[in-house]
Formats: sequence, C-alpha cells, structure tokens
Amino acid sequence: MEKIGQVVTTDNDMAKVEIRRASACGEKCGSCSGGCSSTGIYIDAENVANAKPGQFVKIEVETGTVMKAAFLAYAVPLFMLVIGIISGSYIHRGLGLNISSELFSFLWGMLLMILSYGGIKAFDRSYKSQNRIKYKITKKL
Repeated sequence: MEKIGQVVTTDNDMAKVEIRRASACGEKCGSCSGGCSSTGIYIDAENVANAKPGQFVKIEVETGTVMKAAFLAYAVPLFMLVIGIISGSYIHRGLGLNISSELFSFLWGMLLMILSYGGIKAFDRSYKSQNRIKYKITKKL
C-alpha cells in the first residue's frame, strides 16, 4: 500500500511524516462551509530516500499488514456482535430473566462488541510498541 505524506522532522535514518486522511465529505470545505479542519496522522517511517523536512514523499507499507489490521478492526467486532446475539438467547433461557430474549440478546451482543474493541485497543498498543508495522519512505516527490 502506498500513501503520500509530508516530512515533518528527521532523525538519522527515521522521519516523522504527516499523512492527510480523506474524510467522508472529501474535505471540500469551500463547497459545504461545514467548518471542519483537515485531519492528519503522524507516523515514523524509515527514511531510505533521505527526505528533508517539508518535502512530500511516497510511503509504502506491506499490504498484508494493512489487510490484517482492517480485518481486526472491522470483522472481529462484527463477529463478536453476531456471536453475542446468538448466544444471548441461550444464556437468557438458562438464566430465566424477566426481560425479553431479543433485548437481552441485543445487549449481550453489544457488550461483547464493546469488549472486543477494548481487546483490539490493547493489541494495537502492544503491536505498536514492538514496531511490527514498518513504514518506508521510498521516493521524494
């Protein structure tokens, strides 16, 4: 996967790069006057192209890494919601609660989905601290 970013700072063979995120509206603020500000994320990338602060660069990251992250962020919570809804009816039957089975199943599914987001957040911190995602500046623009 390739992205375009702007080098903010450099330190030996590493650089901090700002990558602008595309919003759902396309950030055409002149046409909608919504007052939103442009968003960006900062990443640390290996500076093999010897880019200097202020330069725009092309950054590459392994596609497999991006696909794993997307699966983790989207599919796992959805899977936990479905598992929670299905298992909720069996749990409700076993506990004999006074609320409807559908409501309990929905709430149980939502709880499992929220807990999965917490697990993903903890995994993300661990993954980042081990520097497993490698960004590389491949070209100056």
